[in-house]
Amino acid sequence: MTSNRLIEQTYRTWSSPILLELKKREHEMAPAERQALENVLVERRLLDVGNPNGINRRKGSAIKD
Repeated sequence: MTSNRLIEQTYRTWSSPILLELKKREHEMAPAERQALENVLVERRLLDVGNPNGINRRKGSAIKD
């Protein structure tokens, strides 16, 4: 494993539990902090935002009805 891959793997291993703990304490955060945390959780796929299926999954933002 390359040094960068090892660093990334270690970062993800350590940061995921920290992010999930922050999620439990989000009620103590300012609105901007909560939004930033949610953005990170969605990006890291630690927050379930649903999974569109069928035609909704295939629709791109550029496609107009």
